[in-house]
Amino acid sequence: MTHYTTYRISAEERDTILAALRVYQQVYDQTGGDLPDDILAIATNSGAHEPIDLESVDTLCERINV
Repeated sequence: MTHYTTYRISAEERDTILAALRVYQQVYDQTGGDLPDDILAIATNSGAHEPIDLESVDTLCERINV
């Protein structure tokens, strides 16, 4: 079951999140998914789940960029 949380963020915060997601995509693509341990820990909540794939990052960016 997916759990959703709603946050109120400023335009500047939204844009920073979008930029960070795009950098995540670039690093993921450049390393073949071999992300640095600290970034992987954030993306997986310390191994609680798998990181989302690049297509899902694109979808997330589209959802956030409103």
